[in-house]
Amino acid sequence: MSATVHIVKTPDVLHGKPRLEGTRIGVYELGGYVTENDVSIEQAADEFNLDDAQVRAAVKYYDDHPELMETIHAQKQATEAAIERRSHTG
Repeated sequence: MSATVHIVKTPDVLHGKPRLEGTRIGVYELGGYVTENDVSIEQAADEFNLDDAQVRAAVKYYDDHPELMETIHAQKQATEAAIERRSHTG
């Protein structure tokens, strides 16, 4: 892929969290998957059906925006905790 890969945020997709343009693949999920699991760019591209440039763009954005990634992580944990609490009150 020779075209520029864009990271976009739109309110109606993934609740406005950054994602690869034209996909519903979030930067937090993909960047975290690669960095936290020591997965190669090529392996992630194959597993997510993306090209290497898309994975590199997501990982770069993930690395360049640590505060945003931490905020997304905290939101995800809060949501999971709320779901867990609701599942025990029924």
